Order: sequence, then structure tokens, then C-alpha cells
Amino acid sequence: MERFEKTFDNAAVDYDKSRPMYVKEIYEDIFNYKQVNQDSHVLEIGIGTGKAAMPILDTHCHFVGIEPGENLAALAKERLRKYTNFSLYNQTLQDYMCADNSFDLVYAATAFHWIPEEYGYRRVYDLLKSGGVFARFAYHAGADKGRRVLTDEIQELYRKYMYQEKHLAEFGDADAKGLADKALAYGFVDVKHMLYHTTKDFTADEYISLLKTYPNHMELESVAREKLFEGISQAIVDNGGIMTVYYTMDLELARK
Repeated sequence: MERFEKTFDNAAVDYDKSRPMYVKEIYEDIFNYKQVNQDSHVLEIGIGTGKAAMPILDTHCHFVGIEPGENLAALAKERLRKYTNFSLYNQTLQDYMCADNSFDLVYAATAFHWIPEEYGYRRVYDLLKSGGVFARFAYHAGADKGRRVLTDEIQELYRKYMYQEKHLAEFGDADAKGLADKALAYGFVDVKHMLYHTTKDFTADEYISLLKTYPNHMELESVAREKLFEGISQAIVDNGGIMTVYYTMDLELARK
């Protein structure tokens, strides 16, 4: 989790402004799979700035969020201040103390990949009540499909400064199924997966703010990072001033 804390927490405001909201269909599918109401106990792993929490909190469940980043946790507290059914712990999952069989739903939103797989799945399984559900969902940024010249120019910059020779493959159904099937190795049953698609427009400055929340970008040597960011910003300006990110969101569900 150290990379997470250094990059995301230090860029908490940029993270909150630039990252997309989750589509409502994710929550509809979770609630169709597992009823959540005022009697339910729910845990979110890595609550961040609280972007994924509001639809869950609106069920009036007993909600616990854990978040290791101090700045992120502060933004989450502010965003969710109106809720009285909300508790937040500024801790990692590894540090969070709780009895087994405590939760009806445990979920993580673009956070679970930071936790070692074997530990994470086993800990979630122990925390869930019998019949409880683990929901893992995330988003994956894709290239601007409507501005091919811009996409090609940006890819050339990545080839030059990050040594990426090819476009990264778009996250697809096979990837989601692979993640869903992981839960089977840890005793979960009834696994399901779904995909969703949405877009978000960025100005040049907004897109650079987004990139500053990516650990692999911020770990670049400083001169290479500066040239990469300057090149991407100029490419967006030269191609109309807007870049559209095509997001794929995935949801994996599993039952104890």
C-alpha cells in the first residue's frame, strides 16, 4: 500500500476531481445480487474520497469505510458528512481490527488490486457472514476513440518516454471473468461478472491532473515525466482542446 499512500494521498484533490464516478448500473446489479437495507452491515475497503459510497449509504445500512490515506480520508469525511450511518477508520485492511462474520457486504472500488491477493480474499471471506457478498469493481481508462490523430500522438509520446511500444489492450470480458474466478480458489461460490462503459471529457490541464494520480507516471524520472506531460498537454491543445477517455468498468460478485 506504500505506493498508494505516496501517490494517491499526496494528490488527493486531483484524485477527487479527475477520477470518474461509478455508473448507477453497478449498484443496481449489486443490490439485485444482495439486498442491502437498514439492517445490513457493509464494509468498503479503500474508501478514497467517498465517490463509491453514497449509493450504498443511501440504503441506510450500517456502513464502515477504511482508508489509509489521511488526505483522502479527510475528503471522504467532508463528502459524506450528512450521513449518520457512516464510520471511517484511517487504516489499512491489514490494520483494521474486527471480528469475523461481521458484514453482509464487503466491497472495494478500484482499490482491491493494492492488497496481496491471498491475504485479501481470505480476510474478506472471514469478515463476511454466511451468505454475505464480496463485490469488487473498478474502472479502466481507454484511449480517445473519436480522435485518432490525438491518440496516435499520445502513443508516440508514451513510446518515447515510457517505452510503451503498443497501445494497452482494452479491458474486456475475459479479464473480468478471470478476476471473478479468482474468488473460487478462496471458498467463494456463485461468482458473476459484468462490464459497463462510459466516457469523460478532459481539458489538457484536467487530463494532466489525472495523470498525476497514476503511480507509474509519477515514478518516472522527473525530466522524462515533465516532457511526457508537456507533450500530452500540447497534443490535446493542438487537437481541439478536449480529450475523451473511454472507460470500461467491471464488477465481480461472489458469495460466501
